[in-house]
Amino acid sequence: MAAPSSKTLRNIAGRWTLNKDLSDPFGPVLKLQGVNGLIRSVASYTSVHLKIEQPSQDEIHLQQTATGASIPAVTEDWILDWQWREGKDPLFGDMTGRAKWIKKEETPEGNWEDCDEGLVMQAEGKKPDDEWGGTHYWGFEQVNGERRYTRRIYMANNKTNEKINVRMVYDFDGE
Repeated sequence: MAAPSSKTLRNIAGRWTLNKDLSDPFGPVLKLQGVNGLIRSVASYTSVHLKIEQPSQDEIHLQQTATGASIPAVTEDWILDWQWREGKDPLFGDMTGRAKWIKKEETPEGNWEDCDEGLVMQAEGKKPDDEWGGTHYWGFEQVNGERRYTRRIYMANNKTNEKINVRMVYDFDGE
């Protein structure tokens, strides 16, 4: 379902599901991150769901679950102050991340909708050893004529010098 006009990055709380038909394949990103082939194969058949809570405009709590597989849930806590924070991911282990608001014109690509005063969210996450890392841009775009919450992800593996970019498109499932 398309995102209602009431949903913006400053009011993104709700339930969302990854629309695999509209999104780029995510398997290559998992491969770049060193995830084994069996888990990548299983992940390609799962449904990915987000539950987003937003205690304030500058704080986003995201819980990501995958149904149809025994892939552990992932929790992401983003405080948009551009300070590095440590965390632990059930699949990747120790991670560091940071996030902030930026002007939509500062992103490498994307036909971002003009909401939230022209701002999108930029988030960075990486392994502490810098083996790989990624930059995410969150916003709303028109996809096939419908307003959608999207994340554009730019990943790089510093050991292999491999880079990959993907767009993830989400359906709005309700509050």
